[in-house]
Amino acid sequence: MTTPNELLENVKARFNPLMHDEKSALNALLRQALQTYQDLAGVVKVAKYTKPSQTLTPPAGFLFRIVIKDSRGQFVLSNVFDGEIELTLYGGELWPLTLTYGENLVDTDYETYKLPPTAEGLISDYLQALIAIPNTERIRRISTAGKIDVSDLPTQSELMDRKIGLEETIKSSRSMASTFSIMG
Repeated sequence: MTTPNELLENVKARFNPLMHDEKSALNALLRQALQTYQDLAGVVKVAKYTKPSQTLTPPAGFLFRIVIKDSRGQFVLSNVFDGEIELTLYGGELWPLTLTYGENLVDTDYETYKLPPTAEGLISDYLQALIAIPNTERIRRISTAGKIDVSDLPTQSELMDRKIGLEETIKSSRSMASTFSIMG
């Protein structure tokens, strides 16, 4: 498993030359790639709670609740208020409870957080597509100024088509959660 910063370094190595290499610009593109993946596909995680309580503290990386079920698979009503998950218990719930939730990829520690292996490939390909847009533009400007042929460089339109195609691929890999479980 790879951290976001390791993923960025791996993607940077795909470019020869890498002209768009300012750290802040690359970090912004990394954040954009993670945000796009989070918005279009998402990462679903599960946490188990064994100690009976009226409230649950969400795990680190919690973005939103999908569903809570008891040990029999029965839905447990809940709401998220002020960073806590408040349960509506009727007395028949059997512990432990299982929380299925969407994970926050964007606001993690990019040095230590391990990306899910199923997401690494698409995030790195999308990040490469994002970097390729300004990188190719810089190469084009430098080459044109030096009167070097740029006909072998992809056009802006081709780069944008690649980006949009990857967004569609990310959408199709979406972590599925039924509508009922989101509302439950």
